[in-house]
Amino acid sequence: MKILLTDDHKIIRTVLGKFLRESLQAEITEASNGIEAFNLYDQNDFDLVIADINMPKMDGIELTKMICEKNPIAKVVALSMMDDSVSIKKMLKAGASAYVLKEGDTRELLSAVERVMSGEKYYPQAVSEVIMSSLSDGKRSKSEAKLTKRELEVLEQIFKEKSNQEIVDQLFISLRTVETHKHNIMEKTASKNLAGLVKYAISHKLFDHMFY
Repeated sequence: MKILLTDDHKIIRTVLGKFLRESLQAEITEASNGIEAFNLYDQNDFDLVIADINMPKMDGIELTKMICEKNPIAKVVALSMMDDSVSIKKMLKAGASAYVLKEGDTRELLSAVERVMSGEKYYPQAVSEVIMSSLSDGKRSKSEAKLTKRELEVLEQIFKEKSNQEIVDQLFISLRTVETHKHNIMEKTASKNLAGLVKYAISHKLFDHMFY
């Protein structure tokens, strides 16, 4: 089995690549960003692509979309830290056949690979719960957008007029993750800019505790 493993963190590629080689006797090719991955995919034959979402130059969502446009029967497994409904739905809409969280067990990744290689879809319980919850939330109005705990934390920092770097330092997450959360919060709240996010927070009394 030939697998294209795409992640911008070298240590993850190294450890995960070793694990997949030993567990599946797979031939692993590594890529550190979406552009590099697509060029490799375009020039080689791979049985499976494992892709992170947050990557420089081209993210995993765009990579998956381009791969699936080139090859409609391509098999892509998303492997990400992003557990919000927006990221999950975007990746699945792009064409991913499975979505596995990095915080999950390695057995989940093996199950995902086996199921996808058999022509099936695979979503571990944690991802299935997010998908089902988002379907239920779809019945609610946009003014009742459901934000994850982390999104609320980011929104609170925005409400406090913190810069991206200050949010990174406060929440111990990467700059790209902050930007992704901001984008997802704007989509969920139908806000066009940061002022809109602040207005949303005020109208929904999300941080009234800060004033008492």
